[in-house]
Amino acid sequence: MLKPVFAILSVAGVLALGGCETTVNDAYQSLSSEIILRGSNPYIEAPVLKDLEDRIRTIALAPNLDGAFYSTTFNPRNDAILANFDEMFSKDVMMEDITLARAGFDAAAAARYPVTGTQTGCAITDHSGYFVNGEGEPNRFDWEFVKGDCADGIAHGVGEARASAAEARFIGRFDQGVMLEGVFTMVQKDGDRVIQIGGVPAQNRIARLLNTEFRANGFHWHRYGDFDNDGKFSGFGANIWNYTNMMLVKTVGHFEDGKLNGFAAQQDKRKVGEAEVWAVWIGTYADDKMDGVGAWTNGLSDLAVGEWKDGKQNGVAFGQYASYLDSYHEFYAGRYVDGKRHGPFKVLGQNAFVDDGYTVENYNHGEFVDDADDGLDFGQVFALAAGTAVIGSSNISDMSKVEIGGAFAADILGGGNSGNLQSLQQNYQLQQQNGQAGGVAQVAAGTGVQAGGALKTYKATITCEQTGVTSQIDVPYRTEQCRIAAVDFATTYSCNKLDQERVTRNCQSACGHPQCLEQ
Repeated sequence: MLKPVFAILSVAGVLALGGCETTVNDAYQSLSSEIILRGSNPYIEAPVLKDLEDRIRTIALAPNLDGAFYSTTFNPRNDAILANFDEMFSKDVMMEDITLARAGFDAAAAARYPVTGTQTGCAITDHSGYFVNGEGEPNRFDWEFVKGDCADGIAHGVGEARASAAEARFIGRFDQGVMLEGVFTMVQKDGDRVIQIGGVPAQNRIARLLNTEFRANGFHWHRYGDFDNDGKFSGFGANIWNYTNMMLVKTVGHFEDGKLNGFAAQQDKRKVGEAEVWAVWIGTYADDKMDGVGAWTNGLSDLAVGEWKDGKQNGVAFGQYASYLDSYHEFYAGRYVDGKRHGPFKVLGQNAFVDDGYTVENYNHGEFVDDADDGLDFGQVFALAAGTAVIGSSNISDMSKVEIGGAFAADILGGGNSGNLQSLQQNYQLQQQNGQAGGVAQVAAGTGVQAGGALKTYKATITCEQTGVTSQIDVPYRTEQCRIAAVDFATTYSCNKLDQERVTRNCQSACGHPQCLEQ
């Protein structure tokens, strides 16, 4: 890892926006005022997205202060990030360990283990304990017992050990010659010192600990959480970059094999105008990348909530933008494909004096096309986007994808007056009876779902709870379990609910097909 500079850039920097200059603080104040004044994005209906919007709004409202005071405590922005993970760890316990590490090895060891035995010559039976260290530095040591508590000639209780080859020291608790937990230190090859406080990871043992590198330039690197026997986060983890004027939460949340997996947050630098600022992401991660539902803000002009894939916005997005220079604000809702706006975006523009009203902006893979309010129901647009995305990823022939996608689109946008999926299902059934089944019919083989029996039609009445809109869709089915799954599928997509993976799994299980097209 490259070593960061000793101080973070001041948040009082200058932005060059639209040819004019304003300060980072001015832009932050503008966004904060708009968040408080305008409230929540009116387009967001799903509870999980409302929750994420609340979280990212709280983070965006917290000032990202710096200065000498914040070299030893978190500023409001970083505190707001950590508050999302209260159920995973205790910030007070972590800060207690950080304070002890700053005091140095001797002070930390004395505070944790004020009484040490005086026996010598005792055996340490296990040298496999792992100590987190810098790249190229040792992680396991050939320990020699100095003094402490022993039982039958074996280290047991509080004791001290040294590894002379690496000039490493350890004071902590032993159990029958095995290091359980304690305070560790050594000087690295470049002169930087590392101090570790807490459990000692070992084979089949995850340990919670703090590891801090103290660098000569004043930078401290704190890693706190659950470590495995390879020195990787496994469970909760917090990666904190401690500059001389700010403690910055780089990554925090749930890890697997050293990578963010599950609910987590991170900060990274992004350019806004001529300034570099720390942007924040929070949500569901897979292998260190946002993947699922999440939220983002640069803390100056933008925040967004929606769907991510492989680290990019991909799917439905709801956002808020505030411009300090021209007193303009907008809420928007639309769809991203591979990180770029694609298709219609509904926009509510507002300025300091009057609402500009609702408009629709059209985009083609990130390029603005035009303004055209075509009266589309955006709930239907989002349902169509999600539905066709699932169809496109299904394990069926390309021709079947075209057929099913077209029928699905016609039914969703047809106001309940079309039965295209039902007609398509009847067509597939006829092909199967004539021995000409292809496309979707081929998928049924090997699914375990019994083909045959009369194809029935159920006219499903679907009412979306959030909007109150009611429509009817003809649902084709053969078995009762498939009918139930198919109605659930149609409701989920028609009402823009965010549990598409669940209903497609149910469709596959009940009907032998991810879109509930039973054979």
